[in-house]
Amino acid sequence: MDTYGDPVPEPRGMPAPTPASLAEVVTVRRGPLVDHELVLTTGATASDVTSAMILVPPQAALVSFHGDVDLSLVFRETPRGRGDGPDDLARPSM
Repeated sequence: MDTYGDPVPEPRGMPAPTPASLAEVVTVRRGPLVDHELVLTTGATASDVTSAMILVPPQAALVSFHGDVDLSLVFRETPRGRGDGPDDLARPSM
């Protein structure tokens, strides 16, 4: 209430920012190969992982993983017409 007894409106702050996802996908193209790295941060939920994995093509194969604080899973896809065997997918990037 103000000095005249009238109600005072509540102050309006800035809306809270949308929290960043704790799971994200980074895509890197190197020559004919395309790598998709899924980075998971501690606290990521199944919903975070599912939302990020939807960005990885279903034909991409897991070729590498590593982590200490964050977990990284690297999936690789090859262009159409190339072999789909493990040797073709595991070939190092150019």
